[in-house]
Amino acid sequence: MIPITYGNILAVFFNATDLERINGEQWYQVANQASAVLAYRYGVTISTAAGVIAALSPNNRWGKNLDNSDALIRAYQLGGIDAANLIKVATYNNNKRKALKILDNGEPLDILGGLKVRAFYDCILGDDSVCVDGHSYSIWAGLYIPTTKTPKITPKAYDLISADYRLAADKINLILNANYSAAAIQAITWITWRRMIKEEAR
Repeated sequence: MIPITYGNILAVFFNATDLERINGEQWYQVANQASAVLAYRYGVTISTAAGVIAALSPNNRWGKNLDNSDALIRAYQLGGIDAANLIKVATYNNNKRKALKILDNGEPLDILGGLKVRAFYDCILGDDSVCVDGHSYSIWAGLYIPTTKTPKITPKAYDLISADYRLAADKINLILNANYSAAAIQAITWITWRRMIKEEAR
């Protein structure tokens, strides 16, 4: 028998359109390319650019995240910490402070807090981590939970959820004779889930 949480991930994946599968599979590749563009534009490493993006990601829409990251890195390169501190970002000030520490030659994984943000950073750099946010948790649980009401995910629970996404990827690859990573399954189901809950709300 497939565990219920494993089955919930499969159910959402097989609800995905062809375009959602393509976009989800490419999502972190696109994020990596965005990091590479910022790195080239401002003379920083890709890991630094990815670290800034990850630091500024909580409660920040993707397009705004990239705009904020671009503005912050540009200001830092032109005028240092003082100039970068003047930049407004669409996330918490503590996250901005982490981004500035990363720009100031800090090691991203030593600075980024929380399993989700660290996994997001790893995924941008091409590692097969599983980024478990509120939507990913809802997918795993099999019910819609507003992201503002997502329960605290303990490290033990995070490991369990990540493992289920990996099991789902293995099963999907077996069924489809495909080669999806766990990160891609998370991204595909995330995109699909957001569409599903919007349709449900109509």
